Amino acid sequence: MSIEAVSFGMICRASRGILGWSQSYLAEKTEVSMATIARLETGNINPRIDTVRSLIRAFQDAGLKILQDEPRGGFTLVVGAEVIQDQLPGS
Repeated sequence: MSIEAVSFGMICRASRGILGWSQSYLAEKTEVSMATIARLETGNINPRIDTVRSLIRAFQDAGLKILQDEPRGGFTLVVGAEVIQDQLPGS
């Protein structure tokens, strides 16, 4: 398994957690199967580029920013204050 696949799996799981999304919700939103998302998050597959793009697009549409190849070969997740504010109780 590549470091990029493991890194993206971690970013995917963290992004879902921040947004409060289930795997099934993300699957429905992106038309990526829940089984693929589960395998990706555990680092058990090297995802196709179109799968990665679809997932990144969904997270970015929700206000997260994912920087690809930062650090080299990995991903960086940037969470803005507005996303955090939206997740607070009573928001």
